[in-house]
Amino acid sequence: MKKWRMLGVAIMLVSLMSACAQEIPHTNTSKDNVIVLDKETIKGFEKGILVGTPLRLDKKIHLADVEKVWGKYEEMHDHEDIHTYVYTIKNRRVVIDEDELKTLYMFHVEMGITREEILAKMGNPTKGKKTGKTLVYQKRDYRVTFGSFDDKTWNLILYKVPQDH
Repeated sequence: MKKWRMLGVAIMLVSLMSACAQEIPHTNTSKDNVIVLDKETIKGFEKGILVGTPLRLDKKIHLADVEKVWGKYEEMHDHEDIHTYVYTIKNRRVVIDEDELKTLYMFHVEMGITREEILAKMGNPTKGKKTGKTLVYQKRDYRVTFGSFDDKTWNLILYKVPQDH
């Protein structure tokens, strides 16, 4: 009987060690995402650019610039001075905010990605804690925020930080 217990414990230990040694699941692919979190994309954050999209904050862009690439938006929400435009690209929502001067200033992009993938690529958040539902990274003049929808879906928000912060 003692041998069976030892065998059972050994099997459990091997199972536990192999489970811990598994790689982080890779859900962050270009097949399913508008934006893939890689080195080039992370460098783009420092310049206010969402690589692989028409969305950028390093210079003034307007909705017409986005429409040239993605066509007409699917939804528009009018909040008096602010307008919000919604696209669906690769089955992911992309939300664009436009100010009263008709300049695009904030982008929200739904991503298929896990917290582990974000932390592995971006490192520890510069604000808040890495265990929360929101991960905030300051990249020069721009702030990148990841907000959790569920374990494998996060919303990336990019905007320029006001100079007084």
